[in-house]
Amino acid sequence: MPAEIEKQGSDAAATYWKSTRRMTLWLLLIWFIVTFAAIFFARSLSAYTLFGWPIPFFMAAQGSILIYVAIIAAYALRMRYLDKIYQRDEDGSEHAN
Repeated sequence: MPAEIEKQGSDAAATYWKSTRRMTLWLLLIWFIVTFAAIFFARSLSAYTLFGWPIPFFMAAQGSILIYVAIIAAYALRMRYLDKIYQRDEDGSEHAN
């Protein structure tokens, strides 16, 4: 019986870390695209404006930072949700059920 409980715990931990890694990779991909696009496409995007400012300037001054804060918020909310699902404490240990 204890072996079955241990196996369930290890399966839950593997699923938890798989979900965490997948979410982290997606958020890093969004971060890279936002950062890369603002720099690489700056000349071609300078023809467009947002609130009277060229898009590359807006992205460098404010837009990218707002997106980065949104990424951090999404990470924190999703991790809180995953921690609640997998019942993990702040120190990383699992609750005994």
